[in-house]
Amino acid sequence: MTTYRTWVEIDERALLSNIETLRSLLSEETHLCGVVKANAYGHGIKEVVQILARSGVDAFGVDNIDEALFVRSLHPSALILVLGYTLPERLQDAIQQNIDLTVYDLEIIKRLEEESTKLAKQVNIHLKIETGTSRQGIVQQEYRQFFEEIKKSKHLILKGLSTHFANIEDVTDTSYPTHQFQRFQEAIIEARTSNLTPTYTHCACSAAVILYPDTHGNLVRSGIALYGIWPSPIVETTTRQHGIPCRLNPVLTWKTRIAQVKSLPAGTPIGYGLTEILSRQSRVAVLPVGYSDGYDRSLSSKGEVLIQGQRCKILGRICMNMMMVDVSTVPNTETGQEVVLIGRSGRHEVTAVNLAKQADTIPYEILSRINPNLPRIVTRL
Repeated sequence: MTTYRTWVEIDERALLSNIETLRSLLSEETHLCGVVKANAYGHGIKEVVQILARSGVDAFGVDNIDEALFVRSLHPSALILVLGYTLPERLQDAIQQNIDLTVYDLEIIKRLEEESTKLAKQVNIHLKIETGTSRQGIVQQEYRQFFEEIKKSKHLILKGLSTHFANIEDVTDTSYPTHQFQRFQEAIIEARTSNLTPTYTHCACSAAVILYPDTHGNLVRSGIALYGIWPSPIVETTTRQHGIPCRLNPVLTWKTRIAQVKSLPAGTPIGYGLTEILSRQSRVAVLPVGYSDGYDRSLSSKGEVLIQGQRCKILGRICMNMMMVDVSTVPNTETGQEVVLIGRSGRHEVTAVNLAKQADTIPYEILSRINPNLPRIVTRL
């Protein structure tokens, strides 16, 4: 029994199973990059990287240089790619620690060459191609200028050429991702025509890894599927319909404890704003978890938790550090008892997908917003 009041459990066996499943969909020459940004989608970057490293994963995608340096402290020889924006003032950190950078700005490329020259070290860059997501990336008219700048540099190595799909999870109409992939292929050809041969070409996210092997290149970036969550319901349905051998197992369980149980008469208002009034005499449990822990406030009066294998409805508004739930139908509830916020208890399960539907968002947000200060405990059942 843990001594924590609210904590996250990481199922190592489930994570290893997902890694094995995703690898089985790749060719031998294609590398798996585990995306561990945003505290490994809320799962705990330290715990996840250590498990991935033990399984042989040696490429990691992060959002920023601080995440990159943390992963480097855990894995001295891994390929670590910063997918997001890096401040010019932090470029030296990347160069010194052999961190690969996503680039799409000519001034940053010039600055990288200057800093690399000062340090007498080379730096790996991955040029981001804009193919239709309208985020990071260079447009076709800029290719030649960027290619020439990279060619004339003495310390920059074009380690990768990359892009990102905008709607590849929507398998009902594949015209847009097909268009994006075609534009990416054209960029690869142009780079090679300019005598630039990137080590890696990569564009496949989790949905593409599962459904579109033609997009794999020689590196894929898997995030949400790694953690046992389908990129979208239609991706899961299509995978089943086409008999693709892909089974994903949720990795994360989120738990808390009962802090207090009280019996209250009908007509009693619950919580801030008096937004819910008990319609009958009820037993109410107070849980020491709230929106500061990452439990979405929009789940007030509609979310459910699991206690002793039974579903218990949230009552009233979720507070910063507390919430109230109805335990009238659960026998022998008492202080200290375990409560499942995300996960399984008995025959019932509350998933990140369930909560996302109720909160009108996506499971990515439900998971990645779990407070990083909460303890992560690796289980090896």
